[in-house]
Amino acid sequence: MRRNSHLRSIIFILFFSFPQSQSASEAIHFLEDEIGYGARSLAMGGAFTALGNDPSGMYWNPAGLAGMTNGVIYFEGQNLSYTNLTTYMNESTLNPLNLERLNGLGIAVPIPTIRGSLVVGLGFNRIVHYDSFMSFSGFSNVDNELSFPIELDGIEQLYNFSNHVNRSETILSVGSMEMVTLSFGIALSPTISGGLSFSRVTGQETYSFEFSQEDSQNQYTQFPADFKQYDLKQTLAAKTRALNIRSGLQFLITEALRVGVAISLPFKINISENHSTDEILSFDNGDKSDARETGLYTYKVNTPMVLDMGAALTMGNLAVAGSFRYRDWGMTQFNLDNYGHNSDAYIALRDENTTIALKYRPVFQMRGGMEYLMEINKSFGFTLRAGLAFYPSPKGELPEDRMVISFGAGIPLGKNMMMDGALISTSWLKNSSDMYTPFGTTEKVQTDRILLNISYLF
Repeated sequence: MRRNSHLRSIIFILFFSFPQSQSASEAIHFLEDEIGYGARSLAMGGAFTALGNDPSGMYWNPAGLAGMTNGVIYFEGQNLSYTNLTTYMNESTLNPLNLERLNGLGIAVPIPTIRGSLVVGLGFNRIVHYDSFMSFSGFSNVDNELSFPIELDGIEQLYNFSNHVNRSETILSVGSMEMVTLSFGIALSPTISGGLSFSRVTGQETYSFEFSQEDSQNQYTQFPADFKQYDLKQTLAAKTRALNIRSGLQFLITEALRVGVAISLPFKINISENHSTDEILSFDNGDKSDARETGLYTYKVNTPMVLDMGAALTMGNLAVAGSFRYRDWGMTQFNLDNYGHNSDAYIALRDENTTIALKYRPVFQMRGGMEYLMEINKSFGFTLRAGLAFYPSPKGELPEDRMVISFGAGIPLGKNMMMDGALISTSWLKNSSDMYTPFGTTEKVQTDRILLNISYLF
């Protein structure tokens, strides 16, 4: 008797069910974890809309640049400590991930004017980080309906390999979205300033998904269904590009009180993704069947407007700031302009747009922060900062809201140098499942980011 298992007859289904490919969650994914940049601003919880008077104002509110009196060249680095405690079938696995990367560099220069002020900024800065890691392994008797067509003596039949097995899974994502920004901040009057930022947005993410199902207790022994192990590996390399315009205003209400508003206009993200899927199915007698598929997909996602509003109160050496950010995630949509109305791609993406509108919601991110100048003597002092931010989940169901706590300090290094540091910490819980592990997992994620910014003042 001759056995022939046709993995290629099922790989088409698996390939197009790739967990990150052109789905509602993928459209949201590109900007879901946007945090911005700037050690000083993020140490204050990102409550920087009414301030913005350092180079990070290019992102938070370009109108704040008009308040800069010195030119600045800056360099910022980031260290990420990420842990994910994943529980599957009452067994827990601790998954650590540590990364270091450049977070930003640039320059802001005041331009001499007859009256008022004009400041021009140019910078490269990362605003989204896609880094995550999850893995688990455990025995399960939950049926995941995994089956394979096997041909025996010219007759093909579907055989199940779906329960009483050991399952393991590993998901790793690494990458970021960054922007190269040209900004202008200008004093329109003694009490009003405005600003504009023009950004070329690019991003890259490498995603890998590995799944293995093993007959660890020798439950499948009868030929031709004497399954030993099934291994699946899927990878995705995504690149994104877009153009973004951000504008802002600041108003000096009193000498102590300042308010600000900034708008990031809707923009279109162009995405290209390289996919690959590899499968190996092995049997007790040493037989193996393998298959490989690859593909390149391009599509576009339209993002919604983002509105920031905030206020800052300065009382002597103490500054207190608060802000909120509004974004309607349900307005995120796949761009359908280049698809025929009767094409399969158009219908699939149209349905995903409906899912986005129903599943995702408008949210308000709330941010608060403070900084206090500690004067040691007349010529030296340092600044202490703290912040708190609330990031509601974009999902209308099963929210995974996050509270972010931050601390930081600014220390002068001589006459013309400044070092700003920040620690940004958050944790959250989430439940996840896929077609291979229907029982699902519980994940407890903790991230701690350390930002270090070195600035030269001139």
